[in-house]
Amino acid sequence: MKDSVTETFSQGGFSYVYLVQDTSTSQLYALKKIRCPFGQESVSLALKEAEAYALFSPHPHIIPAVDHAVTSANDKSDPGSKTVYILLPYYRRGNLQDAINANLVNHTQFPERRLMVLFLGVAKALKAMHQYRVRGAPGGAQSRQNANKVRKEAEEADKDAARKARSRRKDVDIEEEEEADIEQEPLMNGEVMRSQEGVGDGEIRAYAHRDVKPGNIMISDSGTSPILMDLGSLAPSPLHITSRALALQTQDLAAEHSTLPYRAPELFDTKTGTVIDTKTDIWSFGCTLFACLVGKSPFEMRSEET
Repeated sequence: MKDSVTETFSQGGFSYVYLVQDTSTSQLYALKKIRCPFGQESVSLALKEAEAYALFSPHPHIIPAVDHAVTSANDKSDPGSKTVYILLPYYRRGNLQDAINANLVNHTQFPERRLMVLFLGVAKALKAMHQYRVRGAPGGAQSRQNANKVRKEAEEADKDAARKARSRRKDVDIEEEEEADIEQEPLMNGEVMRSQEGVGDGEIRAYAHRDVKPGNIMISDSGTSPILMDLGSLAPSPLHITSRALALQTQDLAAEHSTLPYRAPELFDTKTGTVIDTKTDIWSFGCTLFACLVGKSPFEMRSEET
């Protein structure tokens, strides 16, 4: 497949999203590009999104990844840097936030039945995550195998990045090298496949999306089906907060990956001894429904409007 970039959708941090076109078929796609400077962003963390897409594919209400790739950035100042590309379907109707904005501009509302159908689809997507069973639906053993393949590819890319970085600074002692390797380890509460270790076939290994919002719910080209996207925030559930360090790590991840007006309270001020579970998605689901009815999240409203 040969693609040409036609438009930049968005960018933030280390990531960019482009609208691209297959030059042989004219098919449009969304291409997510994630820069991974060594020691700042691991390939394992960047590819966690593709890992999750593989695990939950095929599902009618969860976006699939068309393909992914990892390349060396060819940066002489940072030989260990990598770039991750994730190719995703393009939906011409946009997302639920686009529909909300159109309603505000045109002074219209969602038809009740259409809203019910859309949110039923989102609920089904969340159910697949919240009640995921190892080697079970939606994709069974094959999906699990595909996700494991992505994880191993990411781990190998991180090892290669570490080797290249070390070869550039031969005067680094062993202790400093080990510290660099530790920095490249993926965050514990963001792991996808590793969290299934020790869980038997058919047993539940729940996951929480943690960033359910109108902007992450695409609308199919038919206009009738919602597609939940952006699984970069996905986390195993439940997560037992056993230390202050883990509490702060969870807060930091939420600040980076969970949109503020839709973020559950327990992700703002995470306490040691608490449990973070799939209820975070239920909170965000409710805020999203409110936004569809009123035009914005209840936590974007001014005090005099509530």
